[in-house]
Amino acid sequence: MKLTPLQQTVIRLNKTLPSNETEIVRWAVDKTRPRIATRHRNGVTVCFSCGNTMVYTGKDRFARCCECGHTVEIIEDDDWLATKRMICYYFASLEVVEGLQVMRTYEVIFRYNAINRLKGYLVREICRHWITADGRWAVTSLRRFIGRLMPCSKKMKLRKGDTEIEDYLANNAIVIDNGNLLPELSMALGSKRKLIKGNALTIIRNTLEPDYSII
Repeated sequence: MKLTPLQQTVIRLNKTLPSNETEIVRWAVDKTRPRIATRHRNGVTVCFSCGNTMVYTGKDRFARCCECGHTVEIIEDDDWLATKRMICYYFASLEVVEGLQVMRTYEVIFRYNAINRLKGYLVREICRHWITADGRWAVTSLRRFIGRLMPCSKKMKLRKGDTEIEDYLANNAIVIDNGNLLPELSMALGSKRKLIKGNALTIIRNTLEPDYSII
């Protein structure tokens, strides 16, 4: 399949785009570290933020720890063990590269030990969405196998077909505040706070898409 001019440009830029891993890792650990609490079948709930043990029998997904005051996400102990004591989050940075809006999506995985102390974390960039001011776009991402991004993959490849997985991850990412926007996008949005988790990529695409109804 013949590459479009945009795809050719993206392939060139994708190879030379500098890594911002150090800055991203620092932000990820500081801002996305989860506040969670595991609840046993008898209602005994342990807050990971302070180690406090309390009895919580409510049905809400989030509750306030009576010791440290943090709002924690309640996770049932059986579900916690099924995830092998791991929590995964997605976040994204925004950059402008040669007139293209680039949304770089990252995955951060927090691992805990048997006594629920943070054991380690992994941060990796998984995909990039390259969007023009007139709404055209291309995607580069890690290698996929049977619909999943391979954990050992490191190089970004141009996606010529379906990008449903990459789109889903970018949409559900937390957008970092200190990013750069295209003038067209900045003027239309007004604030990056409008790029809410669950719809971030879609908002960018819809904002930059030409309004053919007025032509």
